[in-house]
Amino acid sequence: MGKFSFEAKVGAFVVLSLVGLGVIATTLEPLKFKREISEDRYYLQFKNVAGLEKDAPVRVAGVTVGRVVDVKVKGNVALVEILFLKPVKLYKNATARIETMGLMGEKYIELNPGSPPSPPLPPGATIENTKDTASMDELMSVLYETVEKFNNALITPDGKNRLSIIMDKVSHLTSSIDKTVNTLNSIMEENRKTIKEVLENALALSTTLKEELPEIMDNINSLTTQLSEMTVENRQDIRETIVSLRKASEKVPEIAERVDKLTVQLQKILSEDNIENIEEITENIKASTGELKTLLAKVNEGKGTIGKLFNDEKLYENLSKTTEALGKIADKFEKTKTFIGFSGDVNTRTGDTRGVFSLKIVPSGDHYYLFEVVGDSQGRMDKKDYYITYGGTTERKEEIEKSYKTEFTLQYARVFDDNWIHPGSKFVLRGGLKESTGGIGLDYIYNDKYMFFSDLWDAGREEADGDDIPPHLRIGLRYNLNRNWFVYFGGDELLYHKYRGFFLGTGVLFGDDDLKYLLGSIPGGIR
Repeated sequence: MGKFSFEAKVGAFVVLSLVGLGVIATTLEPLKFKREISEDRYYLQFKNVAGLEKDAPVRVAGVTVGRVVDVKVKGNVALVEILFLKPVKLYKNATARIETMGLMGEKYIELNPGSPPSPPLPPGATIENTKDTASMDELMSVLYETVEKFNNALITPDGKNRLSIIMDKVSHLTSSIDKTVNTLNSIMEENRKTIKEVLENALALSTTLKEELPEIMDNINSLTTQLSEMTVENRQDIRETIVSLRKASEKVPEIAERVDKLTVQLQKILSEDNIENIEEITENIKASTGELKTLLAKVNEGKGTIGKLFNDEKLYENLSKTTEALGKIADKFEKTKTFIGFSGDVNTRTGDTRGVFSLKIVPSGDHYYLFEVVGDSQGRMDKKDYYITYGGTTERKEEIEKSYKTEFTLQYARVFDDNWIHPGSKFVLRGGLKESTGGIGLDYIYNDKYMFFSDLWDAGREEADGDDIPPHLRIGLRYNLNRNWFVYFGGDELLYHKYRGFFLGTGVLFGDDDLKYLLGSIPGGIR
């Protein structure tokens, strides 16, 4: 049998290859590739879409799910065509509105998909329940009208400018105040020595009170306790005294009548020169005087309630201790420090911003109190339960809403010295309310320039689809540029991969001395 030629071999290989491809084509399904991308289109009608551009984001509960494909005019309204890039199920009670990212940010469409029992909304349908946004031109027009009305209000019926009249009166008032100030300055100059002596006496008095007030307070407390004990011990005597006084008050009219009769009798006696009766009265007076001396002797010996009050030597000591206690209280208030700060940062991944006003009260070096007012553009997911009844059946529904409310922080912080890692540094453990939820924090103050900080809060929060997500964890480093200004940076949302990112911010902090200077620099402010 002869050998095949090279051309015959090539031909056989080609024929076999074509047969194999035919078998594969007839026995195997073509590979199919899918992308989980929705291409549903819907239409929205607005009266005014000023500032809304093509490719603007479409969001549901703050999450981007599509974009604007086209914006055109249909009749007297604007027709906006949107394309969903993620699967979103809409119902006929769905609503849409135009929102702005920040004060001067770009426009976007915020959708509320609606809910049963409304029927589903098919692709290509038009969402009729929309809310327009106010344009800047309309706002400027309203502002112009307001300014025009204000200008007209400044003109009096006789054509004079009310502001000029007010300024003239203010000028006259200022002149009068200047004259008064000059007079007061003259008086101060004439009585400078007297005023100085008065101030020195007042300073000496305040120093004395500061030293003795705590002891006085202790003595007052002790005196109060002793008076309470004395009242308890002599309660029966006090009751008997009150009863006697009540009976005596009831007999006052009778006594007055007897006094009148006695006066008449005395007149008769004096007129009749009855010497014997006068001697008898004198003896009665002597007897009364003897009884009074006996009573005073009992008081001096400390007998009875009144005697205890006058002869208790602890009264002076208690008053002195009370004065000393009040002085210690005043000294504690004087040592309390206050800090007011403002800061702001941005998450470089999500673009969310965060602004904080803080008030820090430091009674002593080992603890302080922290109060903050926080504004966060990330917002908060809240779950709401509601019930729908139809056909005699009640169903429970859940709805996730995103809110941008102002949040508050109120924490107690305890400061501990670092005796292990870097002696001289400090640990700070914080706990309490963090941005309107429970939270804790741990700080490490390395020195006057560097401070590491961390916060963990908002446990049990949920995503837009209702899934639970981890708590909010933020860790960063703060660097003080000087006594007032500082910068800080670090990682945000470290436990949640969707929002995890880097944040960067800056802030300013004012202490007691800064606040006194700022308030003193204001005309008429605190000096």
